[in-house]
Amino acid sequence: MTETGTSPTAGSSSTAGASADGLVPAARTEPAGHTPPAPNAPVGASPPAREYAESRFRLSQVIRGERGVRVTMELGPWLDGPGGTATIGSLGVLVDSAIGMEVYESRPENSHSVTAELSLDVIGAPPWSGGLLTASAELLGRDPAGGTARCEVRDDAGRLVAVGIGRCRFVSIPGTAAGYLDGEPQMLPPAAHHSLLEALSRADAGGPGGGGVIAGPVRDGDVGRFLLPANPAFENGGGTVHGGILFCAAELATEALADPAVPERTTAIRVNYLRPAALTAEVTATAELVHRGRTVSLYRVTTAGPSGKPATLSTITRERGTPVF
Repeated sequence: MTETGTSPTAGSSSTAGASADGLVPAARTEPAGHTPPAPNAPVGASPPAREYAESRFRLSQVIRGERGVRVTMELGPWLDGPGGTATIGSLGVLVDSAIGMEVYESRPENSHSVTAELSLDVIGAPPWSGGLLTASAELLGRDPAGGTARCEVRDDAGRLVAVGIGRCRFVSIPGTAAGYLDGEPQMLPPAAHHSLLEALSRADAGGPGGGGVIAGPVRDGDVGRFLLPANPAFENGGGTVHGGILFCAAELATEALADPAVPERTTAIRVNYLRPAALTAEVTATAELVHRGRTVSLYRVTTAGPSGKPATLSTITRERGTPVF
């Protein structure tokens, strides 16, 4: 499961913590072992500015309207996978954040929310036109255990790119203010990432050739693997790896098993969040081919830390061949 949160809405009186370009991370609970501010620290002082998954993927400040929340994501090379075009997995942070924030708004008092299931169906394949994608999420319903929201992703021209549905569970927190940071987190502007692999790298990592870029997905016998380095930038509201990052890693792992003779494109992703993935350890996404037909390939992907216990279990559908219209 991945913890979700909410950000100050555009136009609200609370704008502390926003970076120069208006990016605002989700409200975050303190991880275990958090040290409270020193007695002489200013009341409401913000923690040091740093990167988050939302800033790496160029998400905007959250806008709340009458029918739900809206978040935008800038298009650019930071979404491009090994094939040189934007990946469907790169939508994970955008969709998980929009749906999570919408359900979070409906949570009971003294509770937080965690994403339990997330699905995405692709309507318009990349490359996408314009400069932004906009995710609009609307609550479908809630019960005492959790809530379900639907999200539409559209490009600048209003064309539908993808439709997502997510189920979040409510979890209790001790006290109305327990677990929240004093002051709002501040986002550092992202570096000039030239690929998705750069966006997923640690800023202080050497990487192959000393360029700070992590390795892409590789085939290991009958499975595909993608290794995501431990990175504090990918913290979610619960102090673990953001669910949208795990979503992205799972889709990348399937690239290692694609048939080089026949093009493939992802058309649907279904993710079950089983347990948190620790920020302090490398996460491995392992893809297995379940079925390959003439027109469709089906993959099962797990993400797991060093213990081998799965954090997520995904089913990914990819169409084969070049569409003919």
